[in-house]
Amino acid sequence: MTGLMTGFDTDVLVVGGGPAATWAALKAAEAGARVVLADKGYCGTSGATAAGGTGVWYVPPEPAAREAAMAAREALGGYLADRRWMARVLDETYDRVNELATQGRYPFPSGPDGQPLRGGLQGPEYMRRMRIRIRRAGVRVTCFLCEANCPVDALYVSPLTRPLPQDPAVRDEAGLVGRGLLGSYRREIGWGEGRTPGALRAVGPALAPAAPPITS
Repeated sequence: MTGLMTGFDTDVLVVGGGPAATWAALKAAEAGARVVLADKGYCGTSGATAAGGTGVWYVPPEPAAREAAMAAREALGGYLADRRWMARVLDETYDRVNELATQGRYPFPSGPDGQPLRGGLQGPEYMRRMRIRIRRAGVRVTCFLCEANCPVDALYVSPLTRPLPQDPAVRDEAGLVGRGLLGSYRREIGWGEGRTPGALRAVGPALAPAAPPITS
């Protein structure tokens, strides 16, 4: 990695690339923040949502409909839910799904009455459009697979909450290597043990005491 390290200064670091992460990155960027999104894989194709379908709690802001929706969920949850949060989730979901339809141009189907059906999403198409939206909003997207599988340690996140000076220590690649910080993500998750330059497989952590280690 020597000589190839790239540093990014950012206001917001979003870790993950699913629905919550991409919406958070999008809204932060729209508010004027510099945003870096770090996903474990190619954002828009990794994670549970991108591989299947997903239901959404989409309920029009009609008092009777909202009351029925909250009452049903309360029963399912053993009456442990907080209705204030339920109302916020309903409001946010309604707004974001409608935004996905208008600005994201998601192709929602229509029912027999011609009204759009917005209670579910096809994961691959949903996340493909979210990736497009965050990229257009200026979000810088990177991934952890480079760090987990590459034979060279690559990732280091500096936990600073202020702009970096021109030549800080966190930009000093040799210094980071000497302090054991560059590549610390892979070490912390226990991935890549036994990986050598040019190897086709990396040995990951065992899933259980008697289980063999996973490989990629």
